[in-house]
Amino acid sequence: MRVAMGDRAEAGFDLPPNFALVERRRASLAEAAWEGAGRAWVPGFDSSSITVADPGGSALLERVGFAVTDSFGLVAGLALDRRDPLTTELCAACDLIALRPAPLHFGASLATPESACVLLRGVALPLAGGDRVQIVLSWREVLNRTATARLRRDFVAALRQSRPDSPPFDPFAPDSGAKPRT
Repeated sequence: MRVAMGDRAEAGFDLPPNFALVERRRASLAEAAWEGAGRAWVPGFDSSSITVADPGGSALLERVGFAVTDSFGLVAGLALDRRDPLTTELCAACDLIALRPAPLHFGASLATPESACVLLRGVALPLAGGDRVQIVLSWREVLNRTATARLRRDFVAALRQSRPDSPPFDPFAPDSGAKPRT
Protein backbone atom coordinates (compact mmCIF):
# COMPACT_ATOMS: atom_id res chain seq x y z
CA MET A 1 0.00 0.00 0.00
CA ARG A 2 1.46 3.36 -1.01
CA VAL A 3 -0.34 6.29 0.57
CA ALA A 4 -0.78 9.50 -1.38
CA MET A 5 -1.86 12.04 1.16
CA GLY A 6 -5.07 13.90 0.48
CA ASP A 7 -6.65 16.79 2.31
CA ARG A 8 -8.73 14.84 4.79
CA ALA A 9 -9.81 11.27 5.27
CA GLU A 10 -13.35 10.40 4.25
CA ALA A 11 -15.65 9.99 7.24
CA GLY A 12 -17.44 6.92 5.82
CA PHE A 13 -15.50 4.14 7.53
CA ASP A 14 -15.85 2.04 10.63
CA LEU A 15 -13.02 1.54 13.10
CA PRO A 16 -11.81 -2.04 13.44
CA PRO A 17 -12.45 -3.67 16.83
CA ASN A 18 -9.79 -2.91 19.46
CA PHE A 19 -7.89 -0.56 17.12
CA ALA A 20 -7.07 2.05 19.75
CA LEU A 21 -6.00 -0.55 22.31
CA VAL A 22 -3.52 -2.24 19.96
CA GLU A 23 -2.06 1.01 18.69
CA ARG A 24 -1.61 2.53 22.14
CA ARG A 25 0.11 -0.61 23.33
CA ARG A 26 2.77 -0.37 20.59
CA ALA A 27 3.48 3.28 21.42
CA SER A 28 3.67 2.42 25.11
CA LEU A 29 6.11 -0.43 24.40
CA ALA A 30 8.31 1.96 22.42
CA GLU A 31 8.20 4.52 25.21
CA ALA A 32 9.08 1.90 27.84
CA ALA A 33 12.00 0.66 25.69
CA TRP A 34 13.18 4.28 25.29
CA GLU A 35 13.15 4.75 29.06
CA GLY A 36 15.01 1.44 29.50
CA ALA A 37 17.64 2.48 26.95
CA GLY A 38 18.43 5.65 28.88
CA ARG A 39 16.40 7.83 26.52
CA ALA A 40 18.52 6.68 23.61
CA TRP A 41 17.50 5.33 20.18
CA VAL A 42 15.25 2.29 20.59
CA PRO A 43 16.06 -0.82 18.55
CA GLY A 44 13.31 -3.28 17.71
CA PHE A 45 11.07 -0.76 15.99
CA ASP A 46 13.41 -0.21 13.02
CA SER A 47 10.97 -0.93 10.19
CA SER A 48 8.34 1.49 11.48
CA SER A 49 10.64 4.10 12.93
CA ILE A 50 11.91 7.48 11.76
CA THR A 51 14.84 9.42 13.20
CA VAL A 52 14.66 13.18 12.70
CA ALA A 53 17.78 15.34 13.13
CA ASP A 54 17.40 18.96 14.26
CA PRO A 55 13.71 18.60 15.18
CA GLY A 56 13.18 22.28 15.96
CA GLY A 57 14.97 23.48 12.83
CA SER A 58 15.54 21.75 9.51
CA ALA A 59 13.81 18.51 10.63
CA LEU A 60 15.92 16.29 8.39
CA LEU A 61 14.94 12.63 8.04
CA GLU A 62 18.11 10.86 9.15
CA ARG A 63 16.79 7.29 9.24
CA VAL A 64 13.53 5.90 7.82
CA GLY A 65 12.36 2.33 8.31
CA PHE A 66 11.53 0.26 5.23
CA ALA A 67 7.84 -0.12 6.16
CA VAL A 68 7.50 3.67 6.44
CA THR A 69 9.22 4.12 3.07
CA ASP A 70 7.06 1.45 1.41
CA SER A 71 3.81 2.83 2.81
CA PHE A 72 4.35 6.58 2.83
CA GLY A 73 7.24 7.25 0.43
CA LEU A 74 9.44 8.97 3.03
CA VAL A 75 13.19 8.45 2.61
CA ALA A 76 16.29 9.43 4.55
CA GLY A 77 17.84 12.72 3.50
CA LEU A 78 14.57 14.60 2.99
CA ALA A 79 13.44 17.45 5.18
CA LEU A 80 9.96 17.36 6.68
CA ASP A 81 8.28 20.21 4.83
CA ARG A 82 4.59 20.06 5.73
CA ARG A 83 3.71 19.10 2.14
CA ASP A 84 0.92 16.75 3.21
CA PRO A 85 -1.00 15.70 6.35
CA LEU A 86 1.61 13.12 7.40
CA THR A 87 4.65 15.40 7.20
CA THR A 88 2.62 18.18 8.83
CA GLU A 89 1.82 15.87 11.75
CA LEU A 90 5.46 14.75 12.04
CA CYS A 91 6.67 18.39 11.94
CA ALA A 92 4.19 19.35 14.65
CA ALA A 93 5.45 16.50 16.86
CA CYS A 94 9.06 17.58 16.29
CA ASP A 95 8.20 21.22 17.07
CA LEU A 96 6.58 20.20 20.36
CA ILE A 97 9.50 17.93 21.28
CA ALA A 98 11.92 20.84 20.63
CA LEU A 99 9.90 22.98 23.06
CA ARG A 100 9.43 20.28 25.69
CA PRO A 101 11.65 17.20 25.38
CA ALA A 102 9.24 14.52 26.60
CA PRO A 103 7.51 11.60 24.89
CA LEU A 104 4.63 12.78 22.73
CA HIS A 105 1.82 10.50 21.56
CA PHE A 106 -0.12 11.61 18.46
CA GLY A 107 -2.61 10.30 15.92
CA ALA A 108 -3.89 11.20 12.48
CA SER A 109 -6.12 9.87 9.72
CA LEU A 110 -4.91 10.04 6.13
CA ALA A 111 -6.86 9.58 2.90
CA THR A 112 -5.57 7.23 0.23
CA PRO A 113 -6.27 6.94 -3.49
CA GLU A 114 -7.73 3.44 -3.02
CA SER A 115 -10.80 4.81 -1.18
CA ALA A 116 -9.31 3.86 2.12
CA CYS A 117 -8.25 5.64 5.25
CA VAL A 118 -5.00 5.10 7.07
CA LEU A 119 -5.34 5.42 10.83
CA LEU A 120 -1.93 6.41 12.14
CA ARG A 121 -0.63 6.56 15.69
CA GLY A 122 2.83 7.40 16.80
CA VAL A 123 5.06 8.35 19.65
CA ALA A 124 7.86 10.89 19.30
CA LEU A 125 10.76 10.20 21.62
CA PRO A 126 13.45 12.86 22.21
CA LEU A 127 16.88 11.27 22.07
CA ALA A 128 19.62 12.09 24.59
CA GLY A 129 21.38 15.29 23.57
CA GLY A 130 18.19 16.89 22.30
CA ASP A 131 19.32 17.14 18.68
CA ARG A 132 17.33 14.14 17.39
CA VAL A 133 13.90 12.56 17.76
CA GLN A 134 12.90 8.97 17.12
CA ILE A 135 9.31 8.59 15.95
CA VAL A 136 7.76 5.13 16.13
CA LEU A 137 4.68 4.77 13.94
CA SER A 138 1.95 2.19 13.62
CA TRP A 139 -0.94 2.30 11.19
CA ARG A 140 -3.90 0.42 9.86
CA GLU A 141 -5.60 0.75 6.52
CA VAL A 142 -9.38 0.85 6.76
CA LEU A 143 -11.62 0.66 3.73
CA ASN A 144 -14.46 3.13 3.58
CA ARG A 145 -18.00 1.89 2.95
CA THR A 146 -17.84 2.44 -0.81
CA ALA A 147 -14.56 0.55 -1.16
CA THR A 148 -15.85 -2.25 1.09
CA ALA A 149 -18.99 -2.64 -1.05
CA ARG A 150 -16.84 -2.71 -4.22
CA LEU A 151 -14.52 -5.33 -2.69
CA ARG A 152 -17.48 -7.50 -1.68
CA ARG A 153 -19.02 -7.25 -5.18
CA ASP A 154 -15.69 -8.19 -6.79
CA PHE A 155 -15.25 -11.12 -4.41
CA VAL A 156 -18.76 -12.47 -5.03
CA ALA A 157 -18.26 -12.13 -8.82
CA ALA A 158 -14.91 -13.98 -8.65
CA LEU A 159 -16.47 -16.68 -6.48
CA ARG A 160 -19.29 -17.16 -8.99
CA GLN A 161 -16.78 -17.48 -11.86
CA SER A 162 -14.72 -20.06 -10.00
CA ARG A 163 -17.79 -22.11 -9.07
CA PRO A 164 -20.22 -21.68 -11.99
CA ASP A 165 -22.19 -24.89 -11.25
CA SER A 166 -22.83 -24.07 -7.59
CA PRO A 167 -25.99 -22.29 -6.48
CA PRO A 168 -25.38 -18.57 -5.95
CA PHE A 169 -24.86 -17.52 -2.34
CA ASP A 170 -23.83 -14.46 -0.38
CA PRO A 171 -20.69 -15.12 1.72
CA PHE A 172 -21.38 -11.86 3.57
CA ALA A 173 -24.84 -12.77 4.82
CA PRO A 174 -25.40 -11.18 8.27
CA ASP A 175 -25.83 -14.51 10.10
CA SER A 176 -22.21 -15.68 9.61
CA GLY A 177 -23.28 -18.78 7.65
CA ALA A 178 -23.35 -18.55 3.89
CA LYS A 179 -26.78 -19.35 2.53
CA PRO A 180 -27.99 -19.92 -1.04
CA ARG A 181 -29.55 -16.82 -2.57
CA THR A 182 -33.01 -17.04 -4.07
